[in-house]
Amino acid sequence: MAEMEIAEIMREIPKHFNPEMAEGVSASVQCMFSGGQASDWVLEIKDQTCTIKEGNIEEPDISIKADAEDGIKILMQELDPMRAFMLGKVKVSGNLGLGMKLIKLFSL
Repeated sequence: MAEMEIAEIMREIPKHFNPEMAEGVSASVQCMFSGGQASDWVLEIKDQTCTIKEGNIEEPDISIKADAEDGIKILMQELDPMRAFMLGKVKVSGNLGLGMKLIKLFSL
């Protein structure tokens, strides 16, 4: 299997968004990946739509930090996000309740 690119996976995220589950949700999510595929991404959820762009924003509702390899495993459903958090592979700051909600907004 070819090595997955975090940028490719991140750009695909809006295709897996479940707008019917996002009624009333308005959120900005900062994703920061380190390691060999280091990059930063901003996920915006508003009016039951989801957009993603590379970059950073000030004061996101939630920030998620992980090594890109672990990020790929989580997004490919090879690593449970809660387990990754408990093992310290993922660091989350900001609105933790939103973090739990995010899992339900996407079908990967």
